[in-house]
Parts: sequence; structure tokens; C-alpha cells
Amino acid sequence: MSAKTIRLTVADANGRHDLVVAADSTVSELLAVGGVDLRRYVGITTSGAAIDLDSEVSVSPGDGGVIWLFDRTQTATRTDPTSKSGSPVARQHHPLLLALLLVVTAVLVLCAVIAPTPLIVSAGAVLLLAGAVALLAQPVADSTIYVAFVAPLLGCAAGAVALAPFRDAGGMIAAGAVAGAALACMRHAQARVSGPVPMATTAVIAMLWSVLAVVDTAAFLAGVPAATITAVQLACAVPVFHYIRAAALDVDAHDLIDTPFVIRDAQGIRFETPVEPSPVHADEAARQFLLARRRSEAGIISACALALLSALYTVPAAVGPSIETWCVLGGALGAGCYFLLTSRMLRNGLARAAALATGTVIAALAAGALVITLQLSALLVALILVLAGAVVGCLTVPLARDWRSLGWSRTGDIIEGVLLALAPAALLYGSGIAGQILEVFS
Repeated sequence: MSAKTIRLTVADANGRHDLVVAADSTVSELLAVGGVDLRRYVGITTSGAAIDLDSEVSVSPGDGGVIWLFDRTQTATRTDPTSKSGSPVARQHHPLLLALLLVVTAVLVLCAVIAPTPLIVSAGAVLLLAGAVALLAQPVADSTIYVAFVAPLLGCAAGAVALAPFRDAGGMIAAGAVAGAALACMRHAQARVSGPVPMATTAVIAMLWSVLAVVDTAAFLAGVPAATITAVQLACAVPVFHYIRAAALDVDAHDLIDTPFVIRDAQGIRFETPVEPSPVHADEAARQFLLARRRSEAGIISACALALLSALYTVPAAVGPSIETWCVLGGALGAGCYFLLTSRMLRNGLARAAALATGTVIAALAAGALVITLQLSALLVALILVLAGAVVGCLTVPLARDWRSLGWSRTGDIIEGVLLALAPAALLYGSGIAGQILEVFS
């Protein structure tokens, strides 16, 4: 009887090798036979977990697994902390000050909404606008990239606070969006002078704020309720979040595919012969990657902020036992779960944190509102929580065994696709935007 064998792959920066090896052999034995210098290379799984060299290959990485080999010396030279190509959003010099600034902004807005006296409204609007202008005075650099995110938010808060005495939520949303768009465009104009790298971040932010300002202003002038506007914004934030990750990389098709070689036997299907592909240089590829990462980070964080702010008004405004209310709350819960699931695909620390925080807050708000709306008994809620805890406990073991590399990833992709299709649709139906549009044009 032959010994049991497994299939696995050993890959590095130069290529990959598909192997069939004995199941009881260790990782160190396998790599030593292949001539790998164990003092220079480190092996990890597809999830990034380090592989124990003394473990059997049947345990880690297991049948069908992949051993990724990384050169320690190359990693040390490429991870220079002084490199300018690092993530501009992740390297913040004053994160606590930024967090304190956001807390103060939230307090000023709440005070103006709860007690819109002339003194509170005037002081809050002036302070917020002064803070936004002071941020715009900062020079455009990697260390001040946070200005592109925070300044429009402060301007949005100032515009909303200025209209707080009128008690019109739709007007506050429109005024805030217009003020935020104006500051975002001003920062983008400043970044255009500095070059294409900082402009990659500000362009996405200015574009999103501008579209938001136009839509919110049109909805306000048409008399659309504020709850409908925020529900539509939450519904749009999900596909925007999904789209921006794939659309951030702007590369000519001739740089990715050897087009003349592909269609060398089918010239008749095109009107003209395609041009020869341009050579791809390492510097240009690194530059394209940096620009794509800037766009992706800006779009992801902006979409998360839009979803979170919209949910903070949409979920509490959904009251009454009706199908529309359940659709809004269910759609909000689906959107929160989508952000939570998608965060596992993000590599940037701040973008992942934004997606996790947004998904957690939205899912918690929507779940609590659903429990209140459906009037579930305390015993049933406790039973659901116990079952959820039992499921999580059962999944701890396969997660610890690194089963997520294939099984969890495919399952998560399926659930993501379902939520991406159903959550925005439920929000749009529950918001009643279709009826509002018919009333406007009827």
C-alpha cells in the first residue's frame, strides 16, 4: 500500500511549483530538498500566518495549500519607514487630535440640533467654518492628506448648523453637502498645483462631495423628505464602496494585454491594426499603483463616512410596523453586514478600520431597531444571542486551523454578492423614492 500523498504549491516572487509530496514530510524537509535557504526565506500561508517548519505539510498548509516564500533581505530593504510611497492616510502624526476634533464637531452639531438658540447656532457655525478654513491653510503634503477628508466634513457640519433654527432636516442636509463640496473642491484646486499624487486623493473626494451636493440640493428643492434622501444615500454608498475598489487602477489595456498577439489570426474583426504595446517600466508601474491606492483609500473612506452619517438619520427615522420600515431596517442591516464582510479584503489599515467601524455601527443600530419594531420578547432575543454565540464558538476551531483561506473566502464572496444586490434594493424600496419621483414629475 502506497504512502498517502498531498498536493501543494510553493511560490515566490519568481514563480510557482505544483508538487505532490508525502503527507508525513515536514515543511523544513520539503524546502531543504528544493534548495531553499531557510535562514533567508520565510514561509507563510495565503492568510499571512507563519508556517512552523517542523510541522507536517498535511497540517500546514494542508492538502491544496500554498507556501509563500518571502526573502527577508528584500523585505527589509523595501519596508523603509521614510519612503514617500507609503500610505498617506495610514501615517497620521496626530490621530488623537483628529479624533478630538471630530468629537467636538459632533457635540457642536448635537447642541445646535437640540437647542438651536441664536448664540449656539452662530458660535457653532463660526467655529466649524473657522476650523475648516484653518485646515485648508495647511500645505499640500503627505503628512497633511487628512485635510482632504476632515475639512469638507467640518464645512458640512457648519452648513448644517447654520440652518438648524429652521428645523428642516432636508435643508440642513443640502446646505451641509454644498458647503462640504465647496471645501473639497478648494482643496482639490490646491492639490492640482502640487502634482498628480496628492491630486489622486482630492479628486475622488471632490467628485463624491460634488455629486452629493447636486443630488441633495435637487431633492430638497423637490420637497423630498430627509429620511428618503438619507436612505437613498445609504443605498448608493454600498455600490460606490464596491465600485471604487475595482475602478481605482487606471491603466491602458495595451499595457495589460499583448493585443496584437491575441488577435494576430483575427485581423478582420477590427477596423484597424492595433498599435504595439508600450513597454512597462518598474517606476511607472509603481507610480500607477500609488495613484490607484490613493484613489481607493479616498473612495473607501468617503463611502464609509457617507454610509455611517446616512444611517445615523435613516435608522432612527424608520418607525412604525410597515413593510417600508422593515425594508429600510433590513437593508441597513444588510449594508452593515456587507461592510463587515468586505473589510477582510482590504489591506490598508485605516480603510479596514473604517469599514469595520462603519459596518459594526450600522449593523448594531439596524439590529436594535428591528428588535424594537418587531416587538420581539426578551426570551427570544436571548435565545438568538445564545445561538449566535454557539455558532461563533463552533467556527473558532476551523478559523484557527486556517480554513478561511478557501472555504471562508468563497462563502464570504457569495454572501457579499447577495447583500450587494438585496440591501440597496430594499433601501430604495423602503425609502419610497420611486413614489417621490413620480409626484415630482406628475
